[in-house]
Amino acid sequence: MKKTASCFLLALCLLLPACGETEQVQDQDPAITAPSGSQDEGTAETSSPETEQAILEDGLESPDMNGYDFRILSCFYNDLDTWRYLLCDEMTGIPLNDAQYETKCYLEERFNIKFSMIEPGNDEVAMNAFISSVTSGDDAFDMHVGKNWRTCQLGTKGYCYNMYDIDEFDFEKPWWPKETVNQLTIGKKMFAASNYASYCGIHWTRVMVANKDLLAERQMDVPYETVREGKWTLDELYRLTNGMSVDLDGDGTIGEKDVVALLGYDQSYYCLQESADCSVYKRDENHVPYLDLDVDRISGYVDKMRSLMMGNDYRQGNTSEFANNTAVFAFCEIRDAYNIYRDSDVRYGFLPPPKYDEAQDRYISCCTDTVWALPRTLPADRESNTGTILEALSCRNYNYMLPVYLESTLKSRLADNPDDAEMLQIIVDSRTIAFAFAMKLTYDNFIKDVVFNNQEVASYLQKSAKLAAKTLEGVVEGYIGD
Repeated sequence: MKKTASCFLLALCLLLPACGETEQVQDQDPAITAPSGSQDEGTAETSSPETEQAILEDGLESPDMNGYDFRILSCFYNDLDTWRYLLCDEMTGIPLNDAQYETKCYLEERFNIKFSMIEPGNDEVAMNAFISSVTSGDDAFDMHVGKNWRTCQLGTKGYCYNMYDIDEFDFEKPWWPKETVNQLTIGKKMFAASNYASYCGIHWTRVMVANKDLLAERQMDVPYETVREGKWTLDELYRLTNGMSVDLDGDGTIGEKDVVALLGYDQSYYCLQESADCSVYKRDENHVPYLDLDVDRISGYVDKMRSLMMGNDYRQGNTSEFANNTAVFAFCEIRDAYNIYRDSDVRYGFLPPPKYDEAQDRYISCCTDTVWALPRTLPADRESNTGTILEALSCRNYNYMLPVYLESTLKSRLADNPDDAEMLQIIVDSRTIAFAFAMKLTYDNFIKDVVFNNQEVASYLQKSAKLAAKTLEGVVEGYIGD
């Protein structure tokens, strides 16, 4: 059964008692980062009784799979082979990599298997390799880790195996983020998965960071309590940031050398739309998506974002600029903290993206990911073993790799940052993928299409409604049509 969030929060605070500030990284993905500084940062596991109580079990048997070669079809995307978000093939001294390596060794020993990686090239080449294998029936791989929308597209075209047909997958477990499963499910089918088998989804989750020192200079606290009370909204963010920017060089504009209240970049826009629960794609009683153009809500969202982004208190730039102590708040990705902020002098805290208003019943932290899929031609006699391996992988990495990753995003232990540990837990639990983005649908970016282009909402929605309906119909037909 699914444990409460407090169990995982406890694990976050206990798993790495020796973690410190010494691991140095550059602006690159952690799986390929070379270590420097101290190497005694601890391991992914501890024998602490308290920690053991916080570890969640997968509930699976441990069948002997007789040395089976579990083959992962990867792709080269964003300067990294995507399988590296799941496993590592050697100890490196980097805590995250070592946790991945320990997972690999654990699974290979537990099930008497080995992992091998197939690296055909970029995401398009890998997609074509997937299609070729399925159509020819040559059984070339067991799972594919690919680019988000390309992998989802494989599902709409009928090449993927339905995850709900795998008995070993327990979607009530916390390593299956509820919001993400909801977005990637149509009817009773899910052909592409995004869960904590990989750290990529949380690595690319859009969040907010706050500069604790710049807030302290203004006699303000990071609004953790506002988040807890459910009052962290777009209006509250506007209230905090309005008039906060400082024109240090006196040139009448807020540039890179000034202090801006809110820093952002365009790759967060479609995710902020999801965080405000402004998707036009709703679900019926059978969990089939339909178009719901709520003009009033979308107009309200556009107005709120214009208030935030059209004045001197917002600047679009590079998220690395937050490390220069020139922004009080920033929209960013968690990977920016891992790759950049933790090696800077900035004291920062995490926040989930704001809700639309207090009536919104939950926070939503949207991400992109290297989602994974299974071939439609998965043999029936390997279905159970495949499900067992991947469910065990997901559980193991949730218990050990994810805490290591989150620990590494801060300069000091999560136990010394209970507020940020709590915020990260909210983000972990609420992580999702935007359905419109994943399926390449219309209306996936109101900020880009409407806020900055000064369009009127009703006419914008009406103009694209027929195309949106037709595109959605094609996706639904690809999932549930016979």
